[in-house]
Amino acid sequence: MAEVEITTPRGVTLAGTFEPGAGTTAVLFAHGFLSDRHSSLRFDILASAYRTAGHATLQIDFSGCGASGDDVVTVAGEVEDLRSASAWLTEQGYPVQVIHAHSFGTLAALRAQPADVVTMVLTGPLTGPMSYPWEEIFSAGQLDDLEVRGFTLIPDDNEAAARQFSVISRQTLADYSLINQAELLGAVRVPVLLVHGSEDEEATELVDLSREGLPLLPPGSRLEVIDGAGHGMRSRIDAVAELALAWVDQHLTAYSR
Repeated sequence: MAEVEITTPRGVTLAGTFEPGAGTTAVLFAHGFLSDRHSSLRFDILASAYRTAGHATLQIDFSGCGASGDDVVTVAGEVEDLRSASAWLTEQGYPVQVIHAHSFGTLAALRAQPADVVTMVLTGPLTGPMSYPWEEIFSAGQLDDLEVRGFTLIPDDNEAAARQFSVISRQTLADYSLINQAELLGAVRVPVLLVHGSEDEEATELVDLSREGLPLLPPGSRLEVIDGAGHGMRSRIDAVAELALAWVDQHLTAYSR
């Protein structure tokens, strides 16, 4: 596997891990909030499964995360990151692409929709507005910083992090809370596989949102709930891989006809 760098139009350098494939298809991964290209190893496992099936893979750190360049973490930035990574894959000879995104990365995937992406696999997807208990997630000092200064620092404890802290802003939190579901999902142009776990409270709320939103997605889109899996999917990563590979094979076959 090769370590690669991809420069976005706004000048931020993205760090990535790329493995070529035998054909012209590639899977592009989009990680969750303040995670990195490994996504607590779940993406490493899934990328290996995709490569075994013959697809190239590209795992990137979003800007401001992991080993990528400094930036304030926002969905708008991640959208540009995904489009830049997709364009890079096309330049390398992979014009038929799949996005596999997890958790908050699914929102960036739904908004980005690079032109060469023909389908998406979204695990633990965020498909509509959620009310998050930010006071339980961030310290009082961090919330004060967001209110007064408009941004705050979050320790970056990912293994390959290039920085001590990531930076989020008030806009970051608004991106995840203020979502117009009809507008978001109604603009999607490719079939989507939504995969949730059944085992935690957050997953239950997200499943309800996905059920409400499924009719807004393109025909053929599907929702699957994996018994025994939490939001992170690690305990049932084998089931995720099986669903994802079958879905991708079906839609790449249909695309090639």
